[in-house]
Amino acid sequence: MLAGSVHLVVIHHGLWGSPANTEYLATTLAKYHGGLISPHCTLTPPECASTISALASTHPNSTNHIRMVVLNSEVNSGDHTYDGIDWCAERLIKDVYREVERIEQDENAKVAKLSLIGYSLGGLVIRYAAGVMYSDGLFAESKCNTGKKLMFTSRPVAASMSTIATPHLGVTLTGSMFSKVAAAVGRSNLGRTGKQLYLADRGWKADSHLSTQETPKHAHAQSDEDEGLCLIEALSDPRFNFITAMRLFSRIDVYANAVADLTVSYRTAAFEAHDPFVLADQIHLVRDPDHPPLVVSFSITKPCNKTTPFWSTLAAKLSPNNLPWMLNPQRFPIRFPLNYVALLCLPVVLPVMVGLVLHKLRSDSRVSNRRVEEFERLWAVENAGLSGKDPVIQDDSLNRKNGKKEKSVSTLVKLDAATRGELERKRVANLLATVEAEVEETFREVGEDYVRTSAPMASPAPSDSRYITKTNDATTFAPRSSYASLPEQQPLLPTQHRILSNLNNASLLPQVKKHLAHFPDVLNSHAVIIVRTPTMDAHKKGMQLIKAFVQRFEL
Repeated sequence: MLAGSVHLVVIHHGLWGSPANTEYLATTLAKYHGGLISPHCTLTPPECASTISALASTHPNSTNHIRMVVLNSEVNSGDHTYDGIDWCAERLIKDVYREVERIEQDENAKVAKLSLIGYSLGGLVIRYAAGVMYSDGLFAESKCNTGKKLMFTSRPVAASMSTIATPHLGVTLTGSMFSKVAAAVGRSNLGRTGKQLYLADRGWKADSHLSTQETPKHAHAQSDEDEGLCLIEALSDPRFNFITAMRLFSRIDVYANAVADLTVSYRTAAFEAHDPFVLADQIHLVRDPDHPPLVVSFSITKPCNKTTPFWSTLAAKLSPNNLPWMLNPQRFPIRFPLNYVALLCLPVVLPVMVGLVLHKLRSDSRVSNRRVEEFERLWAVENAGLSGKDPVIQDDSLNRKNGKKEKSVSTLVKLDAATRGELERKRVANLLATVEAEVEETFREVGEDYVRTSAPMASPAPSDSRYITKTNDATTFAPRSSYASLPEQQPLLPTQHRILSNLNNASLLPQVKKHLAHFPDVLNSHAVIIVRTPTMDAHKKGMQLIKAFVQRFEL
C-alpha cells in the first residue's frame, strides 16, 4: 500500500534544455530513495516508469510513512526557455500545482514536503517559482496569500532547494572581445531571458521603510531605484518574497563547477567575488574518497620558486593546449584525421555556422516575444480579472493594407502597452514581502550568529545500509586571507556585488551550503556536472557527483 504522504521533488533543466538533460539525476534520485517518476514525465529508453515503480515496491523505504515522487518538468523545453525566468517559472508553477492535484486525486495522498532542484537557468527559475508559490500560500509556513484559490488541500513543508551550475549573478564578463560580443548578442537575441541573464532588464521596484542606517553595505543607487531592479537582483532582495520563500527551506545546497565551466563560471555559480582556481598550480584539493569529483576542501599554497628551462617554457607556450578550443584539433569531438580536415575547413564553415546560429536565435527570439505577449494576456485573465473581450486588448488579426482590412496569418491577441505596464506592476506588487518588520530585524542581525529555533523534519532511516542518507557536508573554502595572492580579475558589476552580498548573508540565508565539483580534464564541465548525456564518456565523469548528491538528499 502506498504511503499517504508524498515528498514531491521538482527538477528543472537549463537554457535551450529539455528534461532529457536532467533525466539521469531524476531517475538516480528516485531509485536511491525508492521513489516514483511522475506519469507526466517522459523517460528515454531503457529507463521506464514501470521498472522504477517495481524497484520502489521492493525498496526498504516502501514501508515508510512518506514516499518520493519526482517531477522532471517538461513545460519549458527548448526555445520556451527564451520567454524569461519569470514566465518560465509561472509555467513551472502550473505544472507543480497540476502534479499536486494528481497526487491528491489519483493516489489519494497529500504532498507533505516539496523540494526544488534547478540546473543552470533552472536554478533561477525555481527561485522565482518559490517566491510565487509562497505568495500563493502554498507552503505550510506561508504568512502570505495573494488571495489566489488553490485547487488542492496539500500545504507542504519547504524541504530543500538545490541549484546546480546556476548563474546566480547573471552572466559574468571576462573583459575579452569574445565576452563583449557574446553579451551584445545574448542581450538582443535570447529573448526576455537574455536581457535578464545580462542584467539588462529593469522594473522591479520595491518601496522600503528601511532607513539609511539600516541599509546594508551595498546600498541601491538612486538611479537603480528610479528604474527599478533587474529580475536577478530582485531574486536576492529581501524586500521581495523570493528571499522570504528561500528562508523557509531547511536545506539550500549550491553546487558549482570549480573549473572548466565555459557556460556558468565559478564566481556566478558559487556567488563568490573572486575565483581562486585561476591559480591552478597553487590549489591543493582534498577530494571525497567515495566521490572524487566532489571537493571536500581546498587551500591556496605558496608558489614554489623553481626555475623552468627556457626551451621548456617556449614549448609550453607553443603547445596546442594553449590554443582556443576552436583552433585546437585535439579538442574536436571527431577522430584523427577528420579533426584536422575540420580545422582546414573552419575558415569557410565558421562564418556560415555563425550566420545560421544568429538567424536561428533571432527567429526563436521573435517567436518567444509573441509567446510572452500571449502569456501576459492569459495571466491578466486568470489573475487580474481581465476579460478576453476587454477593450484594452488589441487583436492583430485585422491589418490595413491599401486602405482595406485584411486578415493576418497571425491571430495573436495582445495587450496594449499601458495595460501591460499596469499588469507588470501588479505582478511585482504581489511578490513584495509583506512583513517589513522581519526585513528590518534581519538587517539588524547582520554579523550575528543565527540560531535555528525549529529543527527540520527528520527523514526515516531505511533498514538497508545501502540507502542511508549521508552527511551533507559543505566544501571547506580556503581562508580569505590567502586570496591576497590572486591575480587581478575582471571586476564584477555593482549589481552583482549586491546580489552576492545578500546571498552570502548568514543572517538572511544561514542554511546555504556550497559544494564544489572539480573536473580538470574535460572541455566544458557544465554538461558533465549533471551527466547531460549518459552515453558520452566525458559526461560519465559526473556520475559520481550525482551519486553523492542523491545520497545526501533527505527523503
